[in-house]
Amino acid sequence: MVKRARMQSVATAAMVAVSAIVFLLAATISLQAQVARTLQDGVFSDAQAIRGQSLYAQRCAGCHGPGLTGGAQAPPLEGAAFRFKWRQEPLSALFIKIRYTMPPNADDAARLTPEQGADLVAHILKANRFPAGKADFAAADAATSSITWPSAPAAGEQPPNVVARYPPTGTVNQLMRGIFFHTANLIFAVQEVDPTELPGQPSSDKPGGITIFDQGLMTYTGWLAVENAATSLADASTLLMQPGLRCQNGRPAPIAEPDWIQFTDRTLAAAKRMYRLAQMRDKEAISEFTLELSNSCNACHLVYRNNGGRGRGRGATPDAATVGARCMHR
Repeated sequence: MVKRARMQSVATAAMVAVSAIVFLLAATISLQAQVARTLQDGVFSDAQAIRGQSLYAQRCAGCHGPGLTGGAQAPPLEGAAFRFKWRQEPLSALFIKIRYTMPPNADDAARLTPEQGADLVAHILKANRFPAGKADFAAADAATSSITWPSAPAAGEQPPNVVARYPPTGTVNQLMRGIFFHTANLIFAVQEVDPTELPGQPSSDKPGGITIFDQGLMTYTGWLAVENAATSLADASTLLMQPGLRCQNGRPAPIAEPDWIQFTDRTLAAAKRMYRLAQMRDKEAISEFTLELSNSCNACHLVYRNNGGRGRGRGATPDAATVGARCMHR
């Protein structure tokens, strides 16, 4: 009897262990399925798309056109160019763009609700021939959704490569000094300054008054300045992959090196995330995420930018050894 009870206990324990394993496997598969969802998996419902279509006619068609084909003041929301533009972003980026920035220059009372934003996303996806599913695209977590676009565009959808037609004019160094340095610093400033006060006003006792440079900085201010900085940083990151781009020393930029590509992708992703946070007016999240932006820049500098030698002070000129070592893998 004791032996039989012991065998039953072992069998029960084995069944519990197997059940636990099956449960964990099922949970893992379910989690992976959620993480890996794309627009081909039916992430919105037909009913939601119909609601979005009605709302679009009321709120959006005047600018973007009745058929989502664009107008004089707004781009198309349907077609190959639209899908190509958004395919490297999570679906949450499109939702944030619609929910927080449309219609342009609207006050808070005229802003779309989360549910309206989600409905419009559903209509746009339906118009772009993505399949509907059984459930709505949930508004509650739309801003953080991990749903992605298909990994590759449909055949013939990629716009022609214009890079070869427009070779780079400047060097990596000029891009860094002309775009990256200023825009990144404006974003970093959000850590200490309320974005509504950016950029800062020139000092009242400044000799000679306000310069043309100061006037340019004061034209677009507040959160719009942060958005502009993030978008320019993102688009400038893609310039680092231009065929024909050279470094300050004349050496070709190592655009085929895997880590150069990785560093570029990381900076691009950080800048795009910054843009979405700026659209959401989330100062705290931007302040925290500036660490990722800083780390993405430093990771590349440690490998391809020589930090030694002279030329680290304001207005100083780097020595020949410093310049000569740039864009060389270390």
